[in-house]
Amino acid sequence: MQLLELRLVNWGPFFGEHIIHLNVTETAPVIVFRGENMRGKTSLLRAIVWSLYGQIREQDGRTPLGVDRMVNLDAALAGEVQFGVSLRFSHNGAEYLLHRSGTAWEEQAGKVAVSHISTDLIPTGGLPYPAANIPEIIDSILSHDISDFFFFDGEMLNRFEERLRDDRTTSQGFVRAQVERALGLPFMKGLEADLDAIQGSITANMNMLLKKEKKHNELTEKFNTKTDEIASTEKDLAALRKHDSELAKEIEELDSQLSKVDEIKDLYYERKNLELEVAKAEDTIRDFRDSIAELTEANWWLPVANVLFDDYEKAESDIEVAEIADRERFKIAYQIDLLEKQLGTGVCPSCGQPIADHNGAEVREEISKLQQVQAQSPSIGLEDVRRRRDRLRRFNNSRSALHRVFEQEQDLGRERLRNDKRLQRIRQISEQISGNAVDIESLERNLIDRKTTRTRAAGLIGSLESKRATLKQEINSLGSQIADQPEVDPTERSLQRSVQEALTIVGNSFDRFRASMRERVSTATSELFRRLTTEKEYSGVGISDDYLLSVVDDQGRSLSMISAGANQILTTAFIGALAECSVEEAPMVMDTPFGRLDVGHRAAILEWVSTFDTQVILFVQSGEYDTQRDSHLLGGKIGREYTIERMSPTRSEVRAA
Repeated sequence: MQLLELRLVNWGPFFGEHIIHLNVTETAPVIVFRGENMRGKTSLLRAIVWSLYGQIREQDGRTPLGVDRMVNLDAALAGEVQFGVSLRFSHNGAEYLLHRSGTAWEEQAGKVAVSHISTDLIPTGGLPYPAANIPEIIDSILSHDISDFFFFDGEMLNRFEERLRDDRTTSQGFVRAQVERALGLPFMKGLEADLDAIQGSITANMNMLLKKEKKHNELTEKFNTKTDEIASTEKDLAALRKHDSELAKEIEELDSQLSKVDEIKDLYYERKNLELEVAKAEDTIRDFRDSIAELTEANWWLPVANVLFDDYEKAESDIEVAEIADRERFKIAYQIDLLEKQLGTGVCPSCGQPIADHNGAEVREEISKLQQVQAQSPSIGLEDVRRRRDRLRRFNNSRSALHRVFEQEQDLGRERLRNDKRLQRIRQISEQISGNAVDIESLERNLIDRKTTRTRAAGLIGSLESKRATLKQEINSLGSQIADQPEVDPTERSLQRSVQEALTIVGNSFDRFRASMRERVSTATSELFRRLTTEKEYSGVGISDDYLLSVVDDQGRSLSMISAGANQILTTAFIGALAECSVEEAPMVMDTPFGRLDVGHRAAILEWVSTFDTQVILFVQSGEYDTQRDSHLLGGKIGREYTIERMSPTRSEVRAA
């Protein structure tokens, strides 16, 4: 299948008629649509999907989106208008024109109503197909069940990534379901179920015959017992599957609700964390206050701490001065005493020589001078000063205590300032999410609860399926024994054996085909993952016999934890492998697929796209793709390039680049 032309009429931001050529060649199969956010890239992807299947979904990829939301508002304001999408495409050498349209009008301010939705499928040179047959014909060209392997956006990648990161049982079931979708195995399952029903009917008829003949009672009783048992098992399985389906819908709904609040989810948890930080900060502030109060209570003199410390230092200084003065007075007194001894004895106390008269006069003069110095020397009461110093000694650490109080007051001020900023941010967030009454925590708790319940249900379903398989084998064996009875019509006996052989062939073929295809998807995923990843310590990807998808390191070990970038590359590789191994062939249409990837991974994906010889359509914004920087990565494979220009809030135009 290749898309050749897309024609829009009053679709999304595209007012009036827009014709976009999409035909490409094998040597240049890539079409690039460049446009910033809110320009209409997703509207173009939705136009393709709606034209094919008549269904589209919200940005979350789960919630159905009414087509009334896609009618151009300017056109609807103008009155009753036609809107629609025409898709011209080729498949197996034939061309088709698929046209889906309706009538729209503004029902009330900002709300559009639609009616008269019609669908036409016309093969080139042929007659239109009956409208009732169109869904089946389109499904035979590209099944709706697997279309999201070919038409996907960043949100779908995120959803797949979430499911692959789910708990083991849920993830295994998801991987198995996707592989079987891509390979068309539901058809084989349906064939097996039909053969089961036919064989059951034949055996039941033969058993009724034996009961009428009142022969082989033991055989018929065993058959009836096993039939009742398998009926009970089937009933339990049906109830469990119904419960599983309901849980799946609830999980989808909860996922949808959570995806709708993604914009406020981060803000919600930021506010919650800030509120916890505020509570902790209030405790810290209280501790600072208590500590300051204890310090000031134990050191009541802190207000005059500087004065007391200065007094203490002055007392220390006065003691030093007094001690020096005492030493000086002692020295002078000692000298006076020596001189007076000279005068009293007439002999020098040092050498014992007599003192002459003229020398006595000099000694008296020296004594007089020393006495004058002694009289002028300040008299300081050393003991008084020491007692004063001792009284002030307890205030010796007043400066350090005052410093501790000062530091704690500074810490208190800083914590208050940080808390004020937190409170201000909380007020800002509250204003941003005001009016949204969604209880995110409750939704997440419910989601975890539903997933846990579904995991347990999956275990029960697995046990019942094993029990049913055993019972089917026993019933088949009993059926063969019944068929061997002479009372049974040879035609029914032959038919029963033919159906049993067909069942055996289908079952064995189904198991072998599924195993080989699982291996094929595993190999394709691994090769693509190695091509796309920039983290070379990963050697590939494996899908185990029980459908556990995991990244393998260079030593062949399965890794339970990988980086966020590797997770998205794993998802991209898995989807790419499913598309590659699919029973269908279709163009690959990707809308904003690189949003969360770094430059290295984006480059790897573009280089992978350059290896395609089938049609690829990329919708990208400037943050993902830059023509000058990235176009060479596509290896000259660009067949067409368009830009989506914004004309007004409600209008855009597609222009050839």
